[in-house]
Amino acid sequence: MPAIAPRHRIVLGAGATLTLIETARGEGSYLHAPVFEVDLGAGARLNHYRLQDESAEAVHVATIFAEIAGGAGYESFTLNRGARLSRNETHARLTGPAADVHLNAAQLLTGTQHGDVTTVVRHDAPDCASRQTVKSVLAGAARGVFQGRIEVDRIAQKTDGYQMNQALLLSDEAEIDSKPELEIFADDVKCSHGATIGALDPEQLFYLRSRGVPAAEAKSILIRAFLDEALEPVTDEAARAVFEAAIGAWWREGA
Repeated sequence: MPAIAPRHRIVLGAGATLTLIETARGEGSYLHAPVFEVDLGAGARLNHYRLQDESAEAVHVATIFAEIAGGAGYESFTLNRGARLSRNETHARLTGPAADVHLNAAQLLTGTQHGDVTTVVRHDAPDCASRQTVKSVLAGAARGVFQGRIEVDRIAQKTDGYQMNQALLLSDEAEIDSKPELEIFADDVKCSHGATIGALDPEQLFYLRSRGVPAAEAKSILIRAFLDEALEPVTDEAARAVFEAAIGAWWREGA
């Protein structure tokens, strides 16, 4: 199996702003293992939008290391829908006061796909905020994994950390493994995490069907509503169009 392992380094100076739209695609059987090193100066902001749409025979293993200085912000959204085996791993470190990081993601998996989203957010400064919302829609015999960890140092008082993982199982064979974690050494913080797993609500489906909405379209409407919270921070129009098209294509391909 051929392997591709590009390494990218993104450095933003104080007050700089960048929007990056990344798409991973290919053909055949291969390993794609990109690494991103992100260094944000004081007050800088990076909007990093990522679509993983690899070949059905590919393996995708991506790792991001982000250092976020005081007043800076790293906004990330990943849509994971391709590859037979994938892992998206992010390590984010808040190094200065009033820094923030959002690590949202969605997984759309079917067949025998396996998708893994792993995050580690380290609060090493006071008055910082982190948000993570990861949603998985799993059909067929697909398996999803979420591992999320928030670490709060002793000096990181006034930390505000939030983490939520939700999964929607569309078949009896689909499976999700969820492991949210908090490790807190400060005593003046607001941190929470949670996980939910469920299926489409039959009453909601019945309501839409009774209004003349075809079954497939009714399911599509409910799934799209389920994904809304994770997609909400994607305000860039070009990035939003990329994700909307990918979500629509996944459903049309018979998920």
